Amino acid sequence: RIVYALEYVRRWEIPPRGTLQAVFTHITHVQAAHLGLDPEAAAREGVLADATTGVLSVNKILPGGPADGKLQVGDIIIGIESKLNPAFTELFEIIDARVGSPVSLRIYSHGEFKTVDVDVMDLYDITPSQFLRIGDAVLHNLSLQLAYYSSARITGVYIAKGGRGFFKCSDLGRRNVIQAVNGTPTPDLRALMNVLQDVGRDDPIVVKVFDHRDPRDEAVFVTRVPPVCAPGQVYTRSKVTGFWSREPFMGMTKRADAAPVLANGVEPSLVAPSATGEAVVDAAAGLIQSIEYAAVSISSNSACPASGQYTVADTGNGFIVCKQRGIVLCSSRLVRNPTSILSVAFLGLVSVPATLAFVHPLYPVAFLKYDPACLHRTDSDVDGQLVELALPLPDDGAARLVVGSRATVLMGKKNGGLEVVPTSVTGRRQLSTTTCSACLDQRFYNTSVFNLSPAPDSLVGDLGVVCDANNSILGLWVRLPCCDHDNKKRSYVGLDTLLIRPALDSLCVSDTSPDVVHVLDVEFKQLTLETAKVLGVSGSHIRELALASPVQRCVFMVSSILRKRQPEITSLEVGDVVLKVGDKRAWHIDDLACLRDKDDAELTIVRNGQEITLTVPMTSFADTQTRRVIYWAGMFIQEPHWTALELTSCSGLEVFCAVVVGGSPVEHELYSGNFFITEIDGRPILTLDDVANVARDTKSPDVESFNNSVASGLRQRGGKIPGRFVKVSVITLTGETKVVSLHTHDLYHPAWQIQRGPLVSDEWVWE
Repeated sequence: RIVYALEYVRRWEIPPRGTLQAVFTHITHVQAAHLGLDPEAAAREGVLADATTGVLSVNKILPGGPADGKLQVGDIIIGIESKLNPAFTELFEIIDARVGSPVSLRIYSHGEFKTVDVDVMDLYDITPSQFLRIGDAVLHNLSLQLAYYSSARITGVYIAKGGRGFFKCSDLGRRNVIQAVNGTPTPDLRALMNVLQDVGRDDPIVVKVFDHRDPRDEAVFVTRVPPVCAPGQVYTRSKVTGFWSREPFMGMTKRADAAPVLANGVEPSLVAPSATGEAVVDAAAGLIQSIEYAAVSISSNSACPASGQYTVADTGNGFIVCKQRGIVLCSSRLVRNPTSILSVAFLGLVSVPATLAFVHPLYPVAFLKYDPACLHRTDSDVDGQLVELALPLPDDGAARLVVGSRATVLMGKKNGGLEVVPTSVTGRRQLSTTTCSACLDQRFYNTSVFNLSPAPDSLVGDLGVVCDANNSILGLWVRLPCCDHDNKKRSYVGLDTLLIRPALDSLCVSDTSPDVVHVLDVEFKQLTLETAKVLGVSGSHIRELALASPVQRCVFMVSSILRKRQPEITSLEVGDVVLKVGDKRAWHIDDLACLRDKDDAELTIVRNGQEITLTVPMTSFADTQTRRVIYWAGMFIQEPHWTALELTSCSGLEVFCAVVVGGSPVEHELYSGNFFITEIDGRPILTLDDVANVARDTKSPDVESFNNSVASGLRQRGGKIPGRFVKVSVITLTGETKVVSLHTHDLYHPAWQIQRGPLVSDEWVWE
């Protein structure tokens, strides 16, 4: 078979390949006898049995294929054309020679010998030679190999990669085969593209799919195409040269109307607010209803990988916390990827677009912003029914939830409504999470959280509010962001509402990112009074703590310096015990975690048994969000996010590759992302503008001419893929320097970027 193909290739011809869309297997003569083939009868047909040979048997037949209705599973091949008892090689030599014509098969089927004619299909006709790329998604016709996997009919469009980067639906991904869109069948890629021609960005579409592993497993999804993603490209392979050419896909180019859409396609007049069920306490019925009218459903879909996060689609819940400004509070799990394209649904009636306003750098919450004016464009009175959470102000005298006190959790559901759970506060602890070296997900530390028992069902939603006996909202029950590689059970923590109030107050009066988070860049560990005494804390301070309430009997020690890239920024050392911030005793971890409106902090500490006073510089989180991502040579490049800066051992690095695309040139050299780019072809890379300039300067001028010659069939097998080799110097998170040479592949990996402006309402724009 190798020689057969080689002879054609030497002549620059395509080796003919045929298929019956059937799978054959080799069995012994003994096994054939068990299937009913009598050795004497076989001998009369010219098939002689011996110990060294066997026969071919039909093992699988694809529905709708040439062999369907002609052959049956279990049939034994006696001969093909004039060849008796063919081996695999002989069988396919004859099939390949009869492409487009029928082939005569002599078979033994159900106790009788008979001859059948089966048409030979061209294997190239059912081998995907064209794919559609939209964003990170790759779609192509269902292949013969995938159809063999589950004996499926070769029809439909297979989602080969990143379906969630194309469709705004977390369940619509790889292994699904699209068989219809908006009620129109899509038997192949061309049919799908015809349907998508009239679909606008963010238009709702109905997609019917089946799982290629089990075609009986069908599902229907109502979803949308993300409003921000790279324009579609259709890649077509030349049978003669093997090169791929590309052309723009003109579908989904129109932008959907910015007006709100009806959630679930239901008229507002036919939908009532979802019921909360029986209230736990009658006196709290009004509170429960008001919180339900503040609850929203959130859909998140990412424009591209960023900040080490591949998660590209999800749904969750949140609450309106400022109705006038359109501010929504949610778990930061929904926006781990900063390029999230968001929409918020109100009362199950109306859905409007939203932007990521602020991800809190210390706590697992985020704020979204929508335009309240969008709600006025509907006939429904949704805006009149909505309310905002009544979060207490820091100076209201509202204390934290007390350990042992009774509380009520109102947990928002992803699809609307609330679940009401009576519970108790069972304890408090200092939260400390770890960072996955692959995802570089946000780490949480220096945060006091509380535990609840019984805890709400972890499958309900991402965020709930916790009320005390007086129906004051003093806490949040929030789901922690979990790593893509973490298969552990969902984790929730209780968070005091007063911690998020400064950020909320800033968003309620300003369109810029809140500048209310100032930290010491160290991690603290809570000590017992006995340990504090051993470390040199004075007896008077110990006695003062002992007389305080149990919640305040805490001493905090510096356990690690977080920003290893600039250890000189802090004069604190591991082992220092902090007694005061200014003139205020450091009773609680929140007194140390975030110091508002401070550039420097005056700390009284105990070091080596001595009490001293230091002035320590603070680090501001004025705007730590990613606002620009450049794609070039298979790398998603951005400014380093906070976790990357925390983990690196080098300073002054401002250009970070968070994700490397599989199959791209750089993957062969560096395998994965999470490295800083310092130099390209001898040019220093100090900012993202430097990367953009390199991408423009190195772009091959031959891209379009090469592409056109491939598409028109003029390009022969010779020639080079447009692009050039560049030398790239990088530094890993561990400080290791690497220098690699890679090809830019301008045809298959054209450079582009997405960016958003500095305001919290600015949207992502593709360029």
